[in-house]
Order: sequence, then structure tokens, then C-alpha cells
Amino acid sequence: MVQPGQVAERSLEMSGRPVRRMAAADRQHRIALLIAQSGYVAISELAGHLGVSQMTVRRDLDALAAAGSLERAPGGAVATRGQFGARIDVVEPGIDERIRRNSHAKAKIGEAAAGIVEDGQTIAVDIGSTALCLAHALKSRDVRIFTNSLKIGASLAHSRPSVYVPGGEVRGSEPSVVGAMARSLLESLRFDWFFLGASGLCADGLFDYSLEDTDIKRTLMAQSSRTVALVDSSKFGRRSIVRIDDLDGIDMLVTDARPEGSVAEALASAGVDVRPVD
Repeated sequence: MVQPGQVAERSLEMSGRPVRRMAAADRQHRIALLIAQSGYVAISELAGHLGVSQMTVRRDLDALAAAGSLERAPGGAVATRGQFGARIDVVEPGIDERIRRNSHAKAKIGEAAAGIVEDGQTIAVDIGSTALCLAHALKSRDVRIFTNSLKIGASLAHSRPSVYVPGGEVRGSEPSVVGAMARSLLESLRFDWFFLGASGLCADGLFDYSLEDTDIKRTLMAQSSRTVALVDSSKFGRRSIVRIDDLDGIDMLVTDARPEGSVAEALASAGVDVRPVD
């Protein structure tokens, strides 16, 4: 385990220089990365490295603990491994790499999810490679689609669906639209379905890499009549930095293989309609 005094050194290796005056979301994302990699961070070390007060760091740690991204410990915080011992993924692969991974399974998931949608409905589509497969399967459908993925929005620009992208801050390699402006618009709308992407699905919930994208995911879940998780089986038993929600926050799971073990038990307990395409 990396000792508290090594946190700043590890941070410098990652970024090339100390990061100063970050926005709260960026600061918390940085903290979550450091904890996931080193296992422990001290409040005093983080305060010095980030150039903020220890009180600010404590607030950040409390926010991350509430999101399930870490656990508080005396003088700092530790990485949470979860009661089911799932793997934690820290760095998100690029969108092009994710599109190539399990591409056949993702295409089948996208086609199956498209079959749930009825013409005339208004749906929200998450970012991600499996969500992109769903978008491709909807190209000839008479539906209204709201998405914060610029890649999905561009791919549907000359297709039959009416496509809407909120305004806001553009982030990431995908890229996606996030922030208060995007959230404010989406909170004024209602959707028949939200098709949710996730980087991990465990018995203790759904997970993602990005605090900012997760904020939009939660907003779309709250504004939708039903939420469908699009998750291929390679993500079962995986956790990443941010916990999106409990499994009872989703109504349906469309996947390529039926879950087993504790994941299957937790989905059944949460009343999730599991629909494997194979």
C-alpha cells in the first residue's frame, strides 16, 4: 500500500505538476483517482497538494463517501472494495477502444433495447459504446431522442428520429455535455425511457468512471418513467470510481448473458427484469 506521504509524489507522476484551484467536481474526481490507486490518502496531504483548506478536503471526502466512491478513515479516506469484493477499474478506456470490445454483444443489446421502444415515444440515451449501438438501431424509428453524447447526436443527425442535445460544458474524449446548464434543461423534461450505460454492475449497484457524467445519469433516471441498463456481461462484478445507484434504481437490464451468483440474486431481490439477448 502507498503510504500517506507518497500521495503527492504519485499525484505529480500522474499529472506532471500539482493541480491548483480546481473546480469541486474536478477536485473530487482527482481525489477519487488517487484513493483508488493508492488505497489511502491523508487529509493533510491532499490539502497541500490541491492548494485548498483541510475543511474543503473534508467536504470533498464526505461527498465522495456519500456517493460510495470511498470510505472515511481516521485522518483521511480509503478505497472501498465493497462487501462483494468486486474489481475496481480506475481509468476509462477511450470510446474507440470500448466500441471494439465485445462489439457483437453490444450490437445485439442495442437491437434488443430498440425493440422495447414504441414509435412516438420520447427517450433519453446515455453516453457510451452500447448506447451508441442502440442509437444506430433507432435510426429509422419515429421517436424523439435526448442525449448528452455528442457522438450519438452526430451519428443521428441525418436519421429519422428527432434528436436533442442539451447545452453545457463539453468534456471527455467521447465527448459528453455535462454541468449545471445541461442538468437544468433535462430536469424540465420527462422521458418514457432512459437507456443507461455503466462501466460496472455488482450486487451493490451500478458504477461509472466520471462524477460529471454520473450527475447527468442520475438526473435522467429521475426524469424517466422507466430506466433500462444496457450492460454487457464483461462488466458484471466490476466497480469503478463512482456509484450511480442501487440496483433497484433500474427497471430492466438488457445484457448478452444471464448474470450468476450474487449479482443474479441482487437483481432478483431488486425486482429488475433481466433480459439476456442470448
